[in-house]
Amino acid sequence: MRKSKIVGILGGMGPYATVSFYQMLLELTPAAKDWDHLRVIIDVNPHIPSRSRHHLFGEASPVAGMIDSCRRLEAYPVDFIVVPCNSASHFLPQVRAAVKVPILNIMQITSDALPGMFPGVRRVAVIGAVVTYDNRTYEPYLKQHGIEYIHHPARIQRQVEQLIELIKINAPKEQAVAKFQSIVHAVHNECGVGAVILGCTEFGCLGSVATEVPVLDSGRELARAALRMAME
Repeated sequence: MRKSKIVGILGGMGPYATVSFYQMLLELTPAAKDWDHLRVIIDVNPHIPSRSRHHLFGEASPVAGMIDSCRRLEAYPVDFIVVPCNSASHFLPQVRAAVKVPILNIMQITSDALPGMFPGVRRVAVIGAVVTYDNRTYEPYLKQHGIEYIHHPARIQRQVEQLIELIKINAPKEQAVAKFQSIVHAVHNECGVGAVILGCTEFGCLGSVATEVPVLDSGRELARAALRMAME
């Protein structure tokens, strides 16, 4: 049996996205037997305050809840923590200051992966929830690679947020997939980008969706990074 690090997953934001992320981690692991898979501890805490409502209405911050879950994972103990939620990752600086084990940053990881996946792409849009959109959270990470972040129109963003809510309530997949394809093509055509980052892990619940536009799934890139770190 291979010796690997223990992975901690801070989940529940949202629950279906957490399931999708773990499924990706399993699929990416080169396992011939059960025991070839990683040891993973998942804290699914859907009661962490809404990241969007905190941003929009000044309601309770998610930071205290995130710190509590990370400390529980840390005490297990785990070797590092992943947070399969782009909105929550906006608050990582505060969380990291209160936790000793490393916490991976989904935005940094995805931005770092993009040049290798799509060489030559210099203009990128990110579709995600309101925290990611309003704060342009990917912009500084993409800039490190000389990639221009393109901010899509608010009209399209409203459609993105409606789609995320559909996925969160486990709406019929066909309905969500059709809306997803429409949004990705609208962003590509109106913004003139070379690729679209899926900056919300809820999109992973849709599975592999055919699109003519190059897309990079942040949840899958986080799973790849977690696997690499666990096996180091």
